[in-house]
Amino acid sequence: MKQRPLGNTGLLVSEISFGAGGYWGMKSFDEGKARRLVELALEGGVNLFDTGPNYSGGNAEARLGRILKGRTGQVTVSTKVGTQLVGGRHVKDFSPQGIEQSVLTSLRRLQLDHIPLLHFHGFPNPADAAIETVLKLKDRGLVGHLGVSTGNAGARKVLDAGVFDSLMIEYNIINRTTPARLIDAAHEAGMGVLIKSPLAQTLYSRDIFKLKAPSDVWYLLRAMRNHRSKFLAGRKYRFINDIEGMKGSEVALAYVLNNQHLTSAVVGTVNPDHLLANLRTADKELPADLVRQIESR
Repeated sequence: MKQRPLGNTGLLVSEISFGAGGYWGMKSFDEGKARRLVELALEGGVNLFDTGPNYSGGNAEARLGRILKGRTGQVTVSTKVGTQLVGGRHVKDFSPQGIEQSVLTSLRRLQLDHIPLLHFHGFPNPADAAIETVLKLKDRGLVGHLGVSTGNAGARKVLDAGVFDSLMIEYNIINRTTPARLIDAAHEAGMGVLIKSPLAQTLYSRDIFKLKAPSDVWYLLRAMRNHRSKFLAGRKYRFINDIEGMKGSEVALAYVLNNQHLTSAVVGTVNPDHLLANLRTADKELPADLVRQIESR
């Protein structure tokens, strides 16, 4: 697995990272299977694991902490602050008290003495007090590097702020033009760039409605709730399923990794075969004519 520098932080991280959330962290998903997925990722060279306090019904951080216990010196763990799960609802809280409590809770769940990479879950509002709070936590040694996980509008604020080490943004074959410009700008500013949804929820797949497991139902319902507008767009890219020697998801991921200004693509899965296929994709390059075909849509 190739490694890329996380901006100017001095960290080198795998160009594919493990998304420790979604169905992977749900209590209904067997922890032994979750552990095996992490072990496969580690064996494949993954050294960046991304999670969040509100992921998987609030279970993702604690599960990741148990599985990585004793091995955290080998990896970079990234989590979020600013969104908490309260009574089954995702609640934003960028208050100084809320931020400090969230970080302390994440440290306990992850069984860490500091969080190597912390992202605000959305550009904080109000921003000044939230940023000042995390910088104080950095001074106390509880936080390493600071970033923001956000959309395009928030990414512009991140770039203007000039205080962040990392930007996490969506970028994939369906949503690429504006994010590509923001990725370039972040790279120029010396920031690391993590990519969320690099596989575009596989909305280009012809098999998306073929449900074989409870996790398939869970992911489909989440995609329909959060990405309904992209279903029609995904149909334009079904041709990537017909590329000889590559699956559609491999083409989609290889396209993202073709951008040398990003640091790592965060991929989550509960299927070992899918994980191994994703890891193999790190060594594949797309023909120039296929890249042009994708970008012409």
